Amino acid sequence: MRSFLSDEAIARLIEEDVPYLDLTTFALGIAKQPGSLAFYARHPMVVCATEEAVKVIEKCGADVQVSVASGVSLEAQALILKATGDAEALHIAWRIALNLLEYASGIATRTAAFVRTAKACHPTVSVVTTRKAFPGTRSLMMKAIIAGGALPHRLGLSESILIFKQHLVYLGGMAGLLERLPGLKQTFQEKKIAVEVETLDDAWAVAATGVDLIQLDKVPLETLKTFVPTFKQRYPAIKLAAAGGITFDNVQAYAETKIDLLVTSALYFGKPGDIAAKMTLL
Repeated sequence: MRSFLSDEAIARLIEEDVPYLDLTTFALGIAKQPGSLAFYARHPMVVCATEEAVKVIEKCGADVQVSVASGVSLEAQALILKATGDAEALHIAWRIALNLLEYASGIATRTAAFVRTAKACHPTVSVVTTRKAFPGTRSLMMKAIIAGGALPHRLGLSESILIFKQHLVYLGGMAGLLERLPGLKQTFQEKKIAVEVETLDDAWAVAATGVDLIQLDKVPLETLKTFVPTFKQRYPAIKLAAAGGITFDNVQAYAETKIDLLVTSALYFGKPGDIAAKMTLL
């Protein structure tokens, strides 16, 4: 997998942590001593952001000998990345690279577990994640969920049409939207048209216009169990997505409804991966 962070973004990460020099390495007089830096998984994990970590290390002036690709599942104690260089380069790169690896691998590992749980009872379900990423981190979070087997729900407002109740305020409510949907389908033939609804009545009304996807927001699980099969019999081509409050605690139950997509933000939040860093004098 390619790096999702540009060279400029990598440079900003380094500048943020080391605006001038590594004062400790300088003070100890060890800056030019040769060494190696290796990262190891402390527990089974899906590793992510190794490509970004490599760019950090190389930008700091060290050389990478070993790097496991993002998306690979590793056992505990497995080597993730190894680099050589002088002590100054390795110490500057160490924490920046480790932060990238631990946060991204934590998300990737959670995502893999979430996807496994969902697909165990509904093999064709898609797990997709929302735009509710911490500001400034979306690139890395998107890479992490992809590495774990999920997909982005929307990469941004510019590439998809998803109509929310907030849009209806300017259309005269659901009735106004229903009038406009056929025209939208005709005008934006290359795009899928998706609409979020909160009631089954709205879902049926929107389906009759021929939309491509209906997102059911916070519709009770018990309601979905009966609604999904009934709806799919009548409109097999329209995709159904469940959104709102889908977590590890209930993902299996939602997947068992046989809905097409599970929309969640839960994968972004949790513990980082635990990765050991070992420095060696050469």
